[in-house]
Amino acid sequence: MAFFVIYFYNVVYEENTKFNKRDAQLWMNGKTSYIYKIDQTAIDMINMLNKIRAELIAEESERIQKGKPRYTKLFKSEVDLWAVHNELLNLPLNFYHSILLELKVTELDYYENIEQMENFNEKH
Repeated sequence: MAFFVIYFYNVVYEENTKFNKRDAQLWMNGKTSYIYKIDQTAIDMINMLNKIRAELIAEESERIQKGKPRYTKLFKSEVDLWAVHNELLNLPLNFYHSILLELKVTELDYYENIEQMENFNEKH
């Protein structure tokens, strides 16, 4: 989670954040004796990301129970992910992957393979 918090913070809030991945991970796990002055905006973003993640997991759980899951593909790039799932726009692949792990999704199609097959079928 630390990686996508730092990534999201950099993209949305400020380009050169003073927090690094290791510091963020230690802080989030409560495993540091160092006292960090965490910007309230960063804390708010962590809370917002946790809320978004929980909502997406709840929505996908309902779809899975109905036999209509949306999160059925693995993506190689954020651009492809965002094209299919605009609710994840500006979030890194790790955020999406963490949702898949939480849901214990085990059967996924690789997005690039599906795209190649569709292109092949169109040509033939």
